[in-house]
Amino acid sequence: MTRVEQAVLAFLVLFVALGAYFAYVDAAFFRNTYTVEDGFTEWCTFLALFVTFVVCARRFLTLRGMRSPRFLFIVGFLTLFSLFGAGEEISWGQRIIGFESPEFFVDNNSQQEAGIHNLEITIDDESYKLNRIVFGRGLAILFFIYLAVMTPLYRRVPAVTSFIDGFGIPMPRNYQILAYLFVVAVAELLIDSSKRGEITEFGGSLVFMLNVMYPQNAAIFRSEEGTSEDK
Repeated sequence: MTRVEQAVLAFLVLFVALGAYFAYVDAAFFRNTYTVEDGFTEWCTFLALFVTFVVCARRFLTLRGMRSPRFLFIVGFLTLFSLFGAGEEISWGQRIIGFESPEFFVDNNSQQEAGIHNLEITIDDESYKLNRIVFGRGLAILFFIYLAVMTPLYRRVPAVTSFIDGFGIPMPRNYQILAYLFVVAVAELLIDSSKRGEITEFGGSLVFMLNVMYPQNAAIFRSEEGTSEDK
């Protein structure tokens, strides 16, 4: 690992562990200070996602014309996904700038802010939070497939390796897999609070940043290298 990776990983472990500690010994501090809106963990989440956006955008611009359309599509998707996540995390700067929420978000957003992930959908008089359905369960299923299915196949089956590299999907290194599992285990199993999702977002965004910046298949993102499809 580089020094940057070591520093980010140590930072992640320390503050995820502190989150579990505060949730256990001082629930009020955990809820009202440690995971408060516009607080420490939220801004760290924003910064991690924004850095990921910058990295992906730079890759897209650098590799444009040098990689296949499907490769650039995934890099472009990750660019927009990271920007979307960063913007949503701070409600697109609403609390900083102070603009009013459009009427739609006032009526349908659980926090009455200009953001999509906190929307509530009513179906047959039942209210469902988009955050839990799409950004909770949906992402959990995708990450399970990514870590438990795609990663082992990528490492063991050459045809799958070539296929995934051709799509420009950054694959995780061993310490990143362990870091993902650490975040989920601590936040979802050890923290008994409705705000535990903030720790999952905080830790998960940092690991995601490392996963994208320092993937196992980092060579495919270098301008002087190419995927098997390009050669």
